Order: sequence, then C-alpha cells, then structure tokens
Amino acid sequence: MYSDLLILAPAAIVFVVLILLSRRQAAPDVDVTEDGPPDNAIVVDGSNVMYWSGKPSLKVLAGVLRSIEKAGYAPIVFFDANVGYKVGERYYTEETLAPLIKVRFDHICVVSSGVVADESILMFATDHGLRIVTNDQFRDWRVKFPHAAKKGTLVRGKWHDGSVKWARPFKA
Repeated sequence: MYSDLLILAPAAIVFVVLILLSRRQAAPDVDVTEDGPPDNAIVVDGSNVMYWSGKPSLKVLAGVLRSIEKAGYAPIVFFDANVGYKVGERYYTEETLAPLIKVRFDHICVVSSGVVADESILMFATDHGLRIVTNDQFRDWRVKFPHAAKKGTLVRGKWHDGSVKWARPFKA
C-alpha cells in the first residue's frame, strides 16, 4: 500500500504543478518585432477609447489613433474579445480590425475570450515601460501593477466635436 503511494506521489505532484502553470497567464501576443515594441510605442486601451464619444465607435478610436500618431507615437492597441460584437455582429480578429482602424495587425491584440484585457494591457505596458491611453484608472490592478499608479502613465482624453481633447497636453 505504501509502495503504491510512493509511486503515485511524484505523478500527483507533477500533475498539480502542470495545472498551476497552465493557469498562469502568458504575456499578451502582440507581434511588434523580435526586439520588442518601437521606442515611440504607447499602449491604447481600444475597448475603452472606442467609448470616448459615448457609444462604441471604431471611427472615434481611429481618430484618436491618428492624433496619437501625429504626436509622434506608435500605438499598440488592445481589445476585449467581444469588440466585434460591440461594433458589429461577429467576432473580430486583429486582421479584421487593422483596416478599420488603420493600424498594422501586428500592433493589435484581441485578447482571448475569458482573458481580462485590463491585465493584458497592464502586463504589456509594465513589461515595456509604456504609457497607456485610457480613461480607466485600473484601481483594482494597482497592487499587482504599480506602473499604472505612476504619474503620467495613464493618458486620458475624450472625443468632442470630431477631435480628441486630451486631459493634459499630450506630446511625444
């Protein structure tokens, strides 16, 4: 009986370790380059920004992205998995969104269903020391990601009369 336990114990330990490792969330899959994001990269919470006019709009998001690019930044845009159902009637991939918002598909990340986009955004921004364009304050995430609490990390704005109004001057 004890010999059976000695044989099964290592297998049980390996099984538990594999389960725990599978639950660990991997870094978001944004293929910006082999060397990481460009020096002028900025993360954009696409699912948040598309609501800056009140209702979800990829046209508003595209306008904000043009303003970001005009300021000298290369946007890396993150979306919740349900973005396609918020602005259309089906699931949208990175390839679907790229021509609609005029951003390279490898600078877009639609997180998998069940994955919390906020955590992916904060993980990517923290790993690369990037600012985040969003009106979300990420209060629930600040213990795990203190980067979000640093002054100047979160860039806020709104869409008004056909252009973006930044909460503070926005420069590269």
